[in-house]
Amino acid sequence: MKVKNSTIPADSLINKYLPANYSDAFECEITTEKEITADDILISLWTDMPDWVNKLFKLRNLLVKPFGLQAGEKEKPDIERCIRTGEKTPLANITDKSPNETIMQLDDKHLCAYLSIHMEDLGENRKKIRCITVVHFHYWLGYAYFYAICPFHFLVVRGMLKHILRPSALKTNK
Repeated sequence: MKVKNSTIPADSLINKYLPANYSDAFECEITTEKEITADDILISLWTDMPDWVNKLFKLRNLLVKPFGLQAGEKEKPDIERCIRTGEKTPLANITDKSPNETIMQLDDKHLCAYLSIHMEDLGENRKKIRCITVVHFHYWLGYAYFYAICPFHFLVVRGMLKHILRPSALKTNK
């Protein structure tokens, strides 16, 4: 499966958070008979990370701890409930939902990020999946932090999409 750069669709709910200091979108197409939702994909992004991504997050958490930034390690068990029900966690909350999109907000003292999973039905069991990131920096530390991790952001988002959207990995709530 190929993950490539994309544009933010005109019908995406995330457009209301633009303009922003940073935004990107990645997309891929999958073929599946499973009835997957944007919630299913967002949950998998948080709960089914490849080992190399888990290691990067552990390193990131060690590096940002002296700055008082949230690590989010203890949040994983609450993420599915947050996404399915809209219940807030200290790290994340769901700001917007439609039948084809779910947007999660991650707010910390250095930045506010929105992560959208946007799905488009292409017919014949084919779906286009977009992962969209929109970031607003609160002050200079947000800018410095994000541009330090930006090269990893591209690798992580692409790698995680490939990992969770493999036919054997697709998980649904049904």
